[in-house]
Amino acid sequence: MNPEHFFLHPLLHSFILSAFMGGLIGWVTNWLAIKALFHPQQPWKFLFFEFQGLLPKRQKELACNLGKIVEGELISVEELIKKVEPADVEPIIEEMMKKNRDQIEQQIKDYIASFAKKIPFFNLSADTLVKSVMDRIEKELCAVLKKQIPLMLDRAAEKASEKISVQEIVIEKVCNMNLIKLESLFNRIADREMAMIIRLGGVLGVIVGIGQWAIQNFLLQ
Repeated sequence: MNPEHFFLHPLLHSFILSAFMGGLIGWVTNWLAIKALFHPQQPWKFLFFEFQGLLPKRQKELACNLGKIVEGELISVEELIKKVEPADVEPIIEEMMKKNRDQIEQQIKDYIASFAKKIPFFNLSADTLVKSVMDRIEKELCAVLKKQIPLMLDRAAEKASEKISVQEIVIEKVCNMNLIKLESLFNRIADREMAMIIRLGGVLGVIVGIGQWAIQNFLLQ
């Protein structure tokens, strides 16, 4: 066959057109499906039909289900607090003791000074006495508190679980999240995957178009 006649052959034209239209329809269909996740954000009515994006329409339902999954399967307040080791809390206790020591020492010194005025021949140095007492108190109190850290963490976990609900926090955050911000976040996370889905729709559309062309031109004739 003459090459010029081959490229002008109606069968080739129909093949190219079928492949192109199939690819275009597949690409546009997947693109619209992804856009329909977020758009239209407000209900849009046409005749007897009402259209709204999947996530805007079911944002509250999504928030509730996501909250249940996060709290039930992923994370809980108890697990968060249990991640805190006693060794992480010990420096905080030591810092608190040192931070409040000067104030406590001064209060004890003032008390001893006022007490000494009432007792004749009371010559014991308040500074020496207070320093000795405070050194002992700080050492003993720190040791006691450090031993109590595991129990304190367990009690904190119990109280926190009664007062704090991860599910309610997730529901509130998702329900109050701006849809534009939610779409932007979704696109940042899954941009490459969404682009791949759109391209895959085009490829599958081409394959379907070619298959339809083959059926029409070879099997139905």
